[in-house]
Amino acid sequence: NSIERQNNNRMSRLSETLSSIPLGTLSIILLCTITYAYQLLFDPPLHHYTMCPRNILFLSEYYRIITSTLFHGGFLHFFMNMSSTAAISSSLEHRYGTLRLIFTILWGMILTSFIDIAAPWLMYMIFNNEEMMYQHAVGFSGVIFQLSTIEANINPDATRSVFGFVRVPSYLYPWALLIVLQVLIPNISFMGHLSGILV
Repeated sequence: NSIERQNNNRMSRLSETLSSIPLGTLSIILLCTITYAYQLLFDPPLHHYTMCPRNILFLSEYYRIITSTLFHGGFLHFFMNMSSTAAISSSLEHRYGTLRLIFTILWGMILTSFIDIAAPWLMYMIFNNEEMMYQHAVGFSGVIFQLSTIEANINPDATRSVFGFVRVPSYLYPWALLIVLQVLIPNISFMGHLSGILV
């Protein structure tokens, strides 16, 4: 009985959490969840779906612009991104509406990918440096940084805590988060996160 009650409580909390997430945000999370389920079930080679500037520019693998955003590098990567999406995207959707949020996210997926491609291409053209052209990146975090930047500028005079380390003005929060995450997790995609801020 106690186990059954605990299960019922968990299901009730899950139901409450899901019902509090607006439709647009829930749809994006569902799309990423279906994509991750596909990864778990069929174990496709991840490097076939990543953001790789060389493959997009020279092999015309344009599908990577979308798949690189929806695919994730593992459960923790997926879970952290979807938790952040639920919080930030829900807040913006309540403020601006479902259609505007979905348009913003779709446009963000394209623009962040464009920056991810343009920066390595410029490095190659100007400095003849091919290294960034061959790099692979994956995940929804570029769009999350885009949404975080929008949210931060709603009330730029406020202050926000960066993981409890330091408080910064709200408009600087995405930049502080970019630096702190890069220090804590050096192998994450700096360019992907930066592109979200620049968009």
